[in-house]
Amino acid sequence: MVRKCYLAALAMALVTGCSSGRNTVAGTVTYDDGTPVESGIVIGDATVDGKPVSVQGTIRNGVFSWGGAKEGDGALPGQYKVIVVPPALSEYQMSQGMTPAIDGKFGKYESSGLSFEVKPGKNEFNITVTRPKPKRKE
Repeated sequence: MVRKCYLAALAMALVTGCSSGRNTVAGTVTYDDGTPVESGIVIGDATVDGKPVSVQGTIRNGVFSWGGAKEGDGALPGQYKVIVVPPALSEYQMSQGMTPAIDGKFGKYESSGLSFEVKPGKNEFNITVTRPKPKRKE
């Protein structure tokens, strides 16, 4: 009896998940030398059916998956502008000469150069970023 209830619940979850219109989007974020980006956030913005849509996924050891309502629940089909945001540094860290883990151009839609089309089904989105250029000492 318990097994039948479990199977019925699983079937309902699968049916409900499919009707959401969201599609799996997962991928990697690496530096241009192939090293994984340890942490940060990948954010995508699109207009779907005339409405603004935003999704995001947390980078963990170079891997992320997009979600809207909750992380990993996927994204609606559409063309997304994408940014990659490193963890914020505190004023103290910045005063000690630390720099963000990712070049600042990837944190702005105008300069990131990143976009991704979400299609029905499973989507793989692998991103390559660069580290910030070292500041010249005067």
